[in-house]
Amino acid sequence: MLTSRTSLRIAQVGLVAALYAAITVLLAPISYGPIQIRIAEALTVLPYIFPPAIWGLYVGCLVANIFGGLGPWDIFLGSFLTLLAAIGTYLLRRTQRPWLAPLPPVFINALGVSAYLQFLVTGFTPGIKTYFFFVLTIGVGETIACYLLGYPLLLFLMKSHFFEKSGS
Repeated sequence: MLTSRTSLRIAQVGLVAALYAAITVLLAPISYGPIQIRIAEALTVLPYIFPPAIWGLYVGCLVANIFGGLGPWDIFLGSFLTLLAAIGTYLLRRTQRPWLAPLPPVFINALGVSAYLQFLVTGFTPGIKTYFFFVLTIGVGETIACYLLGYPLLLFLMKSHFFEKSGS
C-alpha cells in the first residue's frame, strides 16, 4: 500500500518529468539538433536540493527525445546521459557549493551527446572536427540553460525553501 508520502513523491517526480518534456517539446525548434538551447535543462539543477528529481529528469528527457526525431540512440542514450548528469548534480550537494550544481549537465551532455549526435544529424561528416563543433554548440546551449536559467532557479528554490514546504 502506498503511503501519502510515497504518493507525494511519485506526483513530484511526475511533475518534473512532465515539465521537462513539455518545455522541450513546446520549444522544439531550439531544443533539438546540433545547435540547441534546451531550456528544460535548467531543471537539471533540481537534484541538488530534491533528489527525486533525478528520476523525473530521466523520464522527462526520455519522453522529450521521442519527439526529437533522432531515434533510439537519442531517446535512450540521451536520457541515460541526463540520468548520469542528474546523479552528478545530486552528488555535488556534499560540496555545499550550489554554483557547481549545473556542471554535470553541461559537461556530460556536451561531451556525451556530441559523441553520438554527429552520426545522427544529416549534413555533417562524423569526425573529430564535427565532434568538437558539437561539443562547443551543445556546451554553450547547456551553459545558457543550466547557468543563466537553472542556477538562478536553484538559488530561488533554496532561498524559498520550496521543497521543504512541499513536504519533501
